[in-house]
Amino acid sequence: MRLSQIPMFNGLSQKELDHLAGCTLQRTYPKGTTLFVEGQPADGLYFITTGLVKVVKLHNDGREKTLALLGEGKILGEMSLFSSGLRTATAEALDKTTVLVLLREPFRALLLEMPILTIRLIEILSARLNQANQQIQALQFMNARSRIIASLIQLAKDYGQTENKGITIPLQLTHAEIAKLAGVSRETVTKVFADLQKNNLLKPSRKQLWISGLDTLYREI
Repeated sequence: MRLSQIPMFNGLSQKELDHLAGCTLQRTYPKGTTLFVEGQPADGLYFITTGLVKVVKLHNDGREKTLALLGEGKILGEMSLFSSGLRTATAEALDKTTVLVLLREPFRALLLEMPILTIRLIEILSARLNQANQQIQALQFMNARSRIIASLIQLAKDYGQTENKGITIPLQLTHAEIAKLAGVSRETVTKVFADLQKNNLLKPSRKQLWISGLDTLYREI
């Protein structure tokens, strides 16, 4: 994926893209490795060009809550650019992942030079805040089954492809990973998935998930 294909940089001139390219570093992370950890000084903004990354908060007792699953074209690390400069969560590669890193200080300078980047970053921050609010509401007002279904709906919105009279989510996710995303136990995910499969609403496979459609899942919440 080139810089011009990353949504945040759509519409920039070639000169502007070349300027951006001069400020970026490319890094590749094998599956299972950590991109950064909570509390670590932030070195910049990460743009995912290939792969899949989960962003998590770790509790002192070892429990883990997945905040987001981010794939190609997504960004991460933006929350640390304007706060204390320390990472607010931990990021781990679920697949072999390549990122472009736009270093912190050059990026802050670019925001002054290119106002369109500032506007798009505000849009991204607003979307992340909205997502966080939805997660809080789900934890407060939804039971475990509904939280799992709501997580499937969000994954379908973010990564779903309409095909086979339904929506395919081309992500290789274990029950444990979905449990951490929904804030439930792995056993609960297994039970809910079995029920959804029985009613032909879900067909999981090793490399993807198929759901019958958003409307049918919404009715299950």
